[in-house]
Amino acid sequence: GMRLLHLSSTQRLALAKVKATDHQRRRLASIAQGLVTGLASRGLGVIISLLSVPLTIVYLGPERYGIWVLLSSLLAWVRLADLGISNGLTNAISGALATDRPDAVRVHVSTALALLSGIAVVLAIVALLVWPWIDWITLFGIISEDARAEVGPAVAASVAILLLTFPLSIVGTSYNAIQEGKLANYWGMAGNIASLIALIVVTHTRGGLVWLVIAVSGSGLVMNVLSGAWLFTRYKPGLAPQVRAIRRDSVGGLMKVGVPFFLIQIMALVVFQTDNLIVGHFLGAAQIPSYSLTYNLFGYTALLQSTAFSYFWVAYADAIARHDIDWVRRTFRFNLAISMCFTLAAIVPLIFIARPFIKLWSAGAVIPPFDLVLWMAAWSVINAFCSPIASLLAAAAHMRAQIVYSAVSAVINIVLSIYLVSIWGIAGVIAGTVISYMLFVCIPASIDVVLLLRKLGNAV
Repeated sequence: GMRLLHLSSTQRLALAKVKATDHQRRRLASIAQGLVTGLASRGLGVIISLLSVPLTIVYLGPERYGIWVLLSSLLAWVRLADLGISNGLTNAISGALATDRPDAVRVHVSTALALLSGIAVVLAIVALLVWPWIDWITLFGIISEDARAEVGPAVAASVAILLLTFPLSIVGTSYNAIQEGKLANYWGMAGNIASLIALIVVTHTRGGLVWLVIAVSGSGLVMNVLSGAWLFTRYKPGLAPQVRAIRRDSVGGLMKVGVPFFLIQIMALVVFQTDNLIVGHFLGAAQIPSYSLTYNLFGYTALLQSTAFSYFWVAYADAIARHDIDWVRRTFRFNLAISMCFTLAAIVPLIFIARPFIKLWSAGAVIPPFDLVLWMAAWSVINAFCSPIASLLAAAAHMRAQIVYSAVSAVINIVLSIYLVSIWGIAGVIAGTVISYMLFVCIPASIDVVLLLRKLGNAV
């Protein structure tokens, strides 16, 4: 420390530039490593999905497979009950490390775990209270006797496993926030393989929908437990949560980003997850596979950006905390350009091969209409444009305006989708999503990110 006092101003500036360059290289290395391993993990997930869909849809049939998809939509809503704490933890850990406060990391991890565990207990009590009042058969539009008998126990098993997994979301968040996302991806690969093995075992032993839920979701739970145990006992024991490390003042830091992100996630789920519910309610559960498989297939066009999202988020948060705004600006432009180019290159051939591929993929059970394919392609372009913007806005905790225009988009989406499904059929559901998102999210978000970059630049 005393040695720095004898440095000239020019030497101090040069030293600062060297340190800034080191941080930039570390951020880029973290993004690159996370992206490579993430793409490998997602690629494995794609292969497993390609293998599991024909196994599952042939085994369950269109209606029970539709229930399987609806369960995923339902659980996506339940996951939101974390109030955005996991997302708040990302920025809290990044900020603590950027300001050389490793002691604060354990405080944030411990507090987040305590909050999530408490929420899981509350959700379990609420689920027990409301369960007798929910008619799952009517809600999911179920006709067959087999599906009627299995839907209740399948939902119960899904919710129970989710609540057990709930507090463990801090594990993946911690890996990413300390810029070790590659390790989370290795565990993700192991989880994907375990899920495929569980799926094969259940389908070959004719275990039914309930055992399918328990086996596939349960294998993910086991991997989460093993990953957390390794992270906090072997790899980074200094981050391990402790009861005495829980702090009330940490709650505010977690909620500052968590609550706005939580509200935005609600709006996003209204846009994304209500579509399957609308298809099931108005067209029947048997129509859900056509919508879901087309949606999933075009979702692969966003593979690069969806994989990179959290790594760019952490890198932006680190750079903003260190006031390295020029790096943020350059990296954001690169991220946006790569996202659009990759997605457009993937969409063009997919438009022409989507229908025969899905027919083959589903063992002949599903052939989506061509207008549904076109609207899904439009949705992929919009998603590729907005995803890099969302990553930067989250890293900067600049989400107040986003809450407003996301809420407007969510309401318009439901109204339009319900209206258009009666006119255009299944394609009308995604059409309502595309129109609402383009007008009420893409345009205002573009303005929002320009204002943010200007604000950050002026603050330096």
